[in-house]
Amino acid sequence: MGVQRSLFAVMKHIVPSDLEYYLEEKNSEGLKLLPLGSASFFSLLFSEEKPEKLRYVVDCPTLPKALYMKKLTEEGWEYMGQSMNCYVWRIGYEEGSRPADFSDKTGQKIHCFRLGLIMAALALVFLGLFAALCYSLYAEYKVQAPEATRLAKYLVVIVLQLPFFACFTSMAVKLLKENSRLNRRVILK
Repeated sequence: MGVQRSLFAVMKHIVPSDLEYYLEEKNSEGLKLLPLGSASFFSLLFSEEKPEKLRYVVDCPTLPKALYMKKLTEEGWEYMGQSMNCYVWRIGYEEGSRPADFSDKTGQKIHCFRLGLIMAALALVFLGLFAALCYSLYAEYKVQAPEATRLAKYLVVIVLQLPFFACFTSMAVKLLKENSRLNRRVILK
């Protein structure tokens, strides 16, 4: 049985419920999540095994850690590790008896809001860098047209800002939309 690596999966599925769905989908393909390591934000490891029914929960608890961990392990949940401030749990189940989602919606709301703001700030940083580099190139061009190699370097550095801006903007939008959805859910209860 081999091991497969999924790069940037946590970043692609930054919303906790999206990550749960992704992990369960991978499991149905015969790829079982291995315990999370220190680089889990950038890379997840999966072992190739026979598919089984596993329920994953990505939780951002507000309870004290010791009480929280003890309660869930006593209920049979397997702790897979932590990514950012979210805990990843799984449990096996029989067909038709899928365990309920126990995640702390208030904790997830706080997590999505804070992380969404951080991602929005990072997007603004890269937008600022893009604008500053464009202005710098424009100012230099007004004084004297830069030589071709210098112009090419400027353009490469300017263009490299755009994927980062797009990535952080996308993550911020996903997280803040989820925060809004969770706000409506908490208000309706």
